[in-house]
Amino acid sequence: MSSPSSDLRVVLAPFGGVVRENVDLAPFLHVRLGGPARWFVEPRTEADVARVVRACNELGWPLRVLGGGSNLLVADEGVDGVVLSLAAFQRTVRDGTLVTAGAGVSLPSLLRQTKDAGLAGLETLVGVPAQVGGAVAMNAGTREGETFAKLASLVVVTPSGETEVWDRARMRPRYRDGGLDGAIVLHATFALEPDDPAAIFARLEASLKRRNATQPVTEKSVGCVFQNPECAPAAKLIDDAGCKLMRVGRIVVSAKHANYFVNEGGGTCRDFLALVAAVQERVRDRFGVELVPEVKIWR
Repeated sequence: MSSPSSDLRVVLAPFGGVVRENVDLAPFLHVRLGGPARWFVEPRTEADVARVVRACNELGWPLRVLGGGSNLLVADEGVDGVVLSLAAFQRTVRDGTLVTAGAGVSLPSLLRQTKDAGLAGLETLVGVPAQVGGAVAMNAGTREGETFAKLASLVVVTPSGETEVWDRARMRPRYRDGGLDGAIVLHATFALEPDDPAAIFARLEASLKRRNATQPVTEKSVGCVFQNPECAPAAKLIDDAGCKLMRVGRIVVSAKHANYFVNEGGGTCRDFLALVAAVQERVRDRFGVELVPEVKIWR
């Protein structure tokens, strides 16, 4: 069996994208910490993505997909194998009330475009700093709604390297999980409704104002660290357990929103995970509730 120490550029040839070695991942993550990727691959076409998937399958190489980096931790030592970035998939196409966006389109950009087109339905995602592909993969959302609420169909590359179109009936989303079973999102189509752009903008502005008032959106974090259990919001449990401003190294529980852990600068993944464990222990001891991480962790 080959290993990631082989030259991926040779394995993938011919390849229309970019292949780089030992790329630091911290600049791609909102929390700005973590080590390098052994191989960092930026495909340009659907065929390029399928080629990478098939090559990794055949050679037994680990494959990870990097989205907007807003809900991700990377080990300080970095990750072996291949990290796939779909940032080049930036096209957005409108067909009546259907809008198809590439995996690399940011949600803020998509919301601006649909608002300008007078198409409503995605306002519940305002303030989510994700790309479309990642938002679908984890069914990202807010208390107002989730990505899958308006999703009509997907173009994906399956774990076997086949490109397929999935309709809504094929999908099995769950809370903070798109249920894609390892498929990689290339394009997502949303079914929206006509509305006055001014009315859409007013809803966006009101939601964003509420989010900015209650969450440390300008600081380096992974967004919400834990899923909300059924009994109460995770932030309330963390706060009531006395964890606000609790810290390990340069990672601290936000005073503004207890389910956000902030990197004050120079923080490490090791410290972040230690703080996660410490907060889980306090909440478990106080309330008997096991907090489940929402953040994705690459080790």
